[in-house]
Amino acid sequence: MRGLRWLVLAVAVAAGTACERPTSQQARTGFAARPELLEFGAAAVGRTKAMKLRLANEGRASYRVEGARSSLPNVSVPAFEPFTLTAGAEHEIEVRFTPDVEGAVQGQLELMTDASGGAAAQVPVSGRGVKALVEVPESALDFGNVNLGLVEMREVTVRNPSDVESPLVLSVEGADADEFSAGVGLPSTLAPHETRKVPVAFSPVRLGNAEAALHVAVCDGCEPAVVTLTGTGVASALEVTPLRVDFGRVAVGATAEERITVRNQGNEALSYKGAALLEDPSGVFKVVSAPALPNDVLPPGGVVELRVAFTPKGFGKVRDGRVEVAVRKPKTTSPGPKVTLTGEGGASCVEVTPAHLDFGPVAFGMTATRDVTVSNHCREETSVTGLQLTTQAGGYFTLAQPPSSQPVAPGGTLKVGVTFSPRAGVGSVSSGQLAVTSMQRTSSATDGVTLTGEGRAFAPCEYALPSVLDFGQVPVGSEVALGVTLRNTGTQACFLSALQLASGSDPAFRAATVANSVLEPGKKATLIVRFHPASEGEFQGLAEGWVSHPTRGHPMVNLVGRGVQGCFSVQPTTVDFGISRLACGPRTREFMAYNDCPGEVKVAGMTLEQAGQEFAVSGALPATIPAGGRVKLTAKYAPVEEGEDAAAVRFTLKDGAVYNAGLVGRGLAKTDQTDRFVQEAEARVDVLFVVDNSGSMMEEQQSLGENFAAFLSAATAAQVDYRIGVTTTGLDPSPGGWSECPGGAMGGENGRLFPVDGTSPRIITPETPNAAGVFAINTHVGVCHWNEQGLDAAYRALSDPLLYNLDDPRTPEANDGNGGFLRDDAKLAIIVLSDEEDFSSQPVAWYETYLLALKGNDPTKVSFNAVVGPEDLSSCTTASSSGSRYMELAHKLNGVVDSICTPNWAASLEKLSESAFGPNRTFSLSELPADPGALVVRVDGAPVTDGWAYDARANAVIFERLRAPAPGAVVEITYPLGCP
Repeated sequence: MRGLRWLVLAVAVAAGTACERPTSQQARTGFAARPELLEFGAAAVGRTKAMKLRLANEGRASYRVEGARSSLPNVSVPAFEPFTLTAGAEHEIEVRFTPDVEGAVQGQLELMTDASGGAAAQVPVSGRGVKALVEVPESALDFGNVNLGLVEMREVTVRNPSDVESPLVLSVEGADADEFSAGVGLPSTLAPHETRKVPVAFSPVRLGNAEAALHVAVCDGCEPAVVTLTGTGVASALEVTPLRVDFGRVAVGATAEERITVRNQGNEALSYKGAALLEDPSGVFKVVSAPALPNDVLPPGGVVELRVAFTPKGFGKVRDGRVEVAVRKPKTTSPGPKVTLTGEGGASCVEVTPAHLDFGPVAFGMTATRDVTVSNHCREETSVTGLQLTTQAGGYFTLAQPPSSQPVAPGGTLKVGVTFSPRAGVGSVSSGQLAVTSMQRTSSATDGVTLTGEGRAFAPCEYALPSVLDFGQVPVGSEVALGVTLRNTGTQACFLSALQLASGSDPAFRAATVANSVLEPGKKATLIVRFHPASEGEFQGLAEGWVSHPTRGHPMVNLVGRGVQGCFSVQPTTVDFGISRLACGPRTREFMAYNDCPGEVKVAGMTLEQAGQEFAVSGALPATIPAGGRVKLTAKYAPVEEGEDAAAVRFTLKDGAVYNAGLVGRGLAKTDQTDRFVQEAEARVDVLFVVDNSGSMMEEQQSLGENFAAFLSAATAAQVDYRIGVTTTGLDPSPGGWSECPGGAMGGENGRLFPVDGTSPRIITPETPNAAGVFAINTHVGVCHWNEQGLDAAYRALSDPLLYNLDDPRTPEANDGNGGFLRDDAKLAIIVLSDEEDFSSQPVAWYETYLLALKGNDPTKVSFNAVVGPEDLSSCTTASSSGSRYMELAHKLNGVVDSICTPNWAASLEKLSESAFGPNRTFSLSELPADPGALVVRVDGAPVTDGWAYDARANAVIFERLRAPAPGAVVEITYPLGCP
């Protein structure tokens, strides 16, 4: 194949190392490859990920592409017919990545062409193998138009095509994520080859278009599969602008006002009764003006303007508030549109952090530098016009850069370096002040940062540090990370000012500076250095540090490495263990040695070099690897102290060539997590009873009605504003034949509140005359039905068209809608009574997702309770079957489970009363505790050692019935974090 030459496409980790050919070379060869960075990202181990590489002819003469090959076994190009590219033409080829092990895979791809010209073209490419896989066939869900306050449901399919269990990790991201939810209550793993439907809910709280994205973790570290979620919140032809009022940063004590415009763009008059502040957790917002309209009507084309105000009480961002505009269609009780209020208290919209900068102990004769960050939260560019440092006592505080005026773009930041130099012999605490003056238009603001540091005399630092860090031979485009470790070998603490890459080092080396610290005897500091050769040849660099020592205070380490093109490789070249908690035991990773040479390769030696004993490596090397062979190796990491760790695995070939794999990880001491809750008063509760109307339920219905006083016990004690409605488990009218049901629907309430014919009040409130008698009538729903579908009945009672309409438009009966039952700001409690299993149409997780979405995905606002056939039917012979689906949902939604054969209905209804009306007793933890016995619970700052228990299944602290925290109490739960 004379006259052909190979153009090299290097495979690299970092995009920043790409080398572009000079323009003159491009003109001669005409060869170009797109993308310039062929990045595979994460791909599942054992599965193939493909990308397209576009070859183009940007010259004047044609050239021919004969073939392609990869120097690595896990990056390949399917065979293709040779082709010619004329001037300006393009052609795509496919490049495939099939990782064998976890970790970054790097190598090179070669294209054989007859293009003339100079140096070879180089295109950086990266790939990383990860374990586990989940497939998501859908890419988008559109919920269409949904009225405010309603919930629309869709489903997404997830599949595990692998032979191993895969984690199922879901999250909803985006500006409107609060209006969508997905997969509530589903198991967190997918069994091998399992396919599952994930319920997704859209519950608009704002008018207009909403968009978010459901992220499904495909594999560990992979880019997630993204399902676009769209929907539109509607309320007739109503326009409300803006839907989010951002007051920006307002000076503490000052008041800012904004306008909200409400316009009726339809042809139908709307009911309008002003506006009210729905949420104001920080107590800083106010509805200043909500004009009244004649007859409380907003006519077609009518406009009303509201005014809202923000008066911050302190510095910082406040919790969002919400205003509800009481405008809706006539004869409905649907909630009005809500407008979010947000703002921040402060002297200006420029934030300077931290407010206090502590340098800690610094050795006499040395310095330490730290950064102050200036963040521009303004809507326009601002300028930092003044930086003034004042040393008030002790040592010296100086600026690390000139105090010149510097612009900061909106949303941008500026780093201000401050250096502390202790005064010789002054061991007391030094203090100072940094004043940062910023200017926007004609207004200026000055923020202060207090500075502290301490001069301390340290004994001469005795330390161990290698003189050379040799990266050996590294394939061009690959990256190896090794560590420069400085360890205190003396018996006294010593001071490390910094450990960093020295100026002038070849760009192939990079490292993040290790800040100043005090090294106790035996402790270490590690600078992670990454070597990424972009071409063949020798590279050099220097790592340097400063320690407390009169003559050896500036330790230096030479960095050397060579970029090579070879057929032996180790992948990944850097095995990164990430963060490992010290108490969690060792972590294990695998990596591979590949021989892609024409003949066998003898690995004469494999050694592990490290500053400590954190890493271990095992495998079948040294050995002779045949042509095309590979050897799998295992690395183990068990950190013994906090901080960065690094090691080098050196492979010495028979010809003397040395290849390295880097091992890096970070040890983290066991940390505690504190979850904080504020107990809210349940002043408003809506209770929906779903009563089985099958032939075996007569006695239970009677007992329920006779014990209404027991049910209301907690509500009466707490003066709860309740609404109570009853529906049945029947969806379709009974065909008759044995008994007829009262109420006008023949047992087919289909979610409508009983009685459908209105012969008794259908919603019971504290003002209902003879409430106990009304409840007894409403729970005698009859015994005419046979198909119990209680979950569907609850769903239909709480969904369109029943939920907000006073009349069901599908039926001839008048005023049989459920409008007026559900309130937006009330807790929802559902209580099912049945002696039969539920036969509803959807999985239990579907109903859980829906009910939570109906209440803004706040689990403290929903409870589901089940008085049903128990698991052990020998204790309840009158029950036809266990109510397992009802019990499953009750366990997930903070509810009470009791037997339909309860011998004491009064006691059972008291428990239900406390679940529905009582204070929250369940506090879910955000993380998994390492030791549940180490939980510490505080209420209003005081330790609480009894009256609560940890529920491992729910991962929650649950208080006893009589020990629940009082309304307004602050509950803090501290616990050690568990291992991943």
